[in-house]
Amino acid sequence: MLKRQREKQQQMNLVIMEQMVPEDHFLRKVDRAVDFSFIYDLCAPLYCADNGRPAIDPEILFRMLLVGYLYGIKSEARLEEEINYNIAYKWFCGLELTEKAPDATTISQNRRRRFRDNDIAEKIFNEILRQCIEKGLVGGAILYTDSTHIKAKANRHKKKLVDVEQTPKAYMEELDAQVDQDRKVLGKKPFDRDDEDHRGGGTTKRMQSTTDPESGQQSREGKPDGFHYSEHRTVDSKRNVIVNVHIEPANINDVTPIPEILDEIQARLGKLPKYMGLDAGYHSAWIAHLLEKKGIQGVIGYRRHTHKTPTYGKYRFKYDPYFDAYICPEHKHLYWKTTTREGYRQYCCDSETCKACPRRTECFGASMTRRMVERHVWQDALDDVIAFTKSEIGKRIYNWRKETIERSFAEAKVNHGLRYARMLGIQNMREQSFLTAAVQNIKRLVASSFSLLLMFKARFDNEKRTLSVGCVPAFFANAGAFPCAGSSKQRTICSSVLT
Repeated sequence: MLKRQREKQQQMNLVIMEQMVPEDHFLRKVDRAVDFSFIYDLCAPLYCADNGRPAIDPEILFRMLLVGYLYGIKSEARLEEEINYNIAYKWFCGLELTEKAPDATTISQNRRRRFRDNDIAEKIFNEILRQCIEKGLVGGAILYTDSTHIKAKANRHKKKLVDVEQTPKAYMEELDAQVDQDRKVLGKKPFDRDDEDHRGGGTTKRMQSTTDPESGQQSREGKPDGFHYSEHRTVDSKRNVIVNVHIEPANINDVTPIPEILDEIQARLGKLPKYMGLDAGYHSAWIAHLLEKKGIQGVIGYRRHTHKTPTYGKYRFKYDPYFDAYICPEHKHLYWKTTTREGYRQYCCDSETCKACPRRTECFGASMTRRMVERHVWQDALDDVIAFTKSEIGKRIYNWRKETIERSFAEAKVNHGLRYARMLGIQNMREQSFLTAAVQNIKRLVASSFSLLLMFKARFDNEKRTLSVGCVPAFFANAGAFPCAGSSKQRTICSSVLT
């Protein structure tokens, strides 16, 4: 008998929302693994305690945002619709079945009026990181730092040429002191420091977006053209937990914010790592010297600098530390003669020796009378880093870089929408990056909780005995905190552990 089914949709049903969300749903695992009560405590000082209309619970607002970042929902208007239609999303946000989600403009207005100058997103990231550290997911011994470009919400054709003030390089005072010491050893007078151009100050002309002036035009080879931001991310090698996020315009060199990044890492972890892995883009004598000064063993990819002329490149000359001299392919010595204000020691050969050399035309141009090779005053630190990177332990540490930091960036861009900036301005970009990193760390918390459950299962199967409550860690002492979501078999094991 043919019968229409539409009439069933008009019936009234008694529905228990808790039963409509599957026990193995990912958001249930998140809710069990992470304590979000800290959000209310963070935001409470920003609300009036005894005046005005009752406000929407800030925990609901940030749970909504976390849902958007977890599932890659880029539009807040779309996020509002998805939460209204998806029961699991609504359950996670603490809304009733018939309760409407807060409007998208509520989120944007709270961001603009209440959360703009309080770094709430960064504080949420810090608390999630603290929970990761508390559960033993961060080793802190080996960290990896790298940067990736994020396309700004700006048309690359809408731009103008402006004068921009350059920030003086942070290491110039230390470099000047080292240069003066070198020149004193050679019996030369120190440089006149009245001219500050070598410090990187002054002004320069740059292209600026008229849509998002805080972004930077990226013009590096092999990178897409246009206005971008750079996210400098640091991850821990133990469980790939993100321990630091730093945002800069894409026209800032990758090595420039490294001192600030190291300070942020120390503030968040309470210590600096023993080893730090960096790719070849950080192959710099200053970076090697900075890591050495901080007591960090650098593991940096090797990069041979381009040499486009037909004459011998610097790599053809071998440095002899005993004589503090370079040895040319004809086994002649080039000795240290002077140090430039840029921090390079110049090693030169005797003019008569070079004049009689059979390979003179292959070594240097016709306008020169002798060969000169430059060596940075901090090159020894870089040579030590290169030697360690080529060792067995250095190779293992560096090879693991692509399994950690590169995978973390790929996950953020493919699954969590970090390929494009969602809003204008560097503050909004910081919010997006910190919340993206927070949800990635939340996934690590969930994974660790359920891997611990499997460990208990293996112990239970191997020993053929029932575990008592005393064998369960303190933070699993009650059934509500124990990660018992998953298959029915896993939940049965969980129940046997707790009884």
